[in-house]
Order: sequence, then structure tokens, then C-alpha cells
Amino acid sequence: MFVLLVELEANPGFSGELENILRSLVNVAEKEAETVFYAVHRPLDSANSFVLYELYKDRSAWDAHLQSELVQKELKQFEALLAVPPKITFCETILTTSLG
Repeated sequence: MFVLLVELEANPGFSGELENILRSLVNVAEKEAETVFYAVHRPLDSANSFVLYELYKDRSAWDAHLQSELVQKELKQFEALLAVPPKITFCETILTTSLG
């Protein structure tokens, strides 16, 4: 399994717009056979922040996700909406409970 943790911080006043883009990305991921799990979270102490948990079958599945035309379109909007560049942490799954 290939895991990404992504931390995003929206510019003040743009969290709603960023959330809409993230909803669109979840919709794309939901239709991808090799995307195992894709979740967007908001920290309780920060209305402008988001944490994404993305679980893919393998690295090539993530690469395919990124190459999607809709994903590319949505990601281009990040620069104008984010206060700082995304923080991306790549992880290898060691142990897990069942996802289903």
C-alpha cells in the first residue's frame, strides 16, 4: 500500500472554495479502482486547514490519480487558494485494521 498524508492551509476567506475542490477530488478518487481510501479531514482547531489521508494500491496508482485531467485542473487552483505550499508526507503501510 502507498499512503500520503497531505496538509493544506487555505488563505483566509478561501477555505470554502478549497473544500469544494477537495470534494471534487474525493469524487474522482472514489471512481478509481486502485484508490483504496481517500479522506479529507479538518482539524478541530483550524477552520482554514485540511488534512488528507490517501491510500492507494501502490505508487503507480497514485501516479495515475495525479495524471487525471480533472485532478490536474483542480490542483492548478491550489496556488491561489493556499497560504503555504502543501506539506506532503509519503508513508509505507506497516500495520492496519480492516478497511471493510
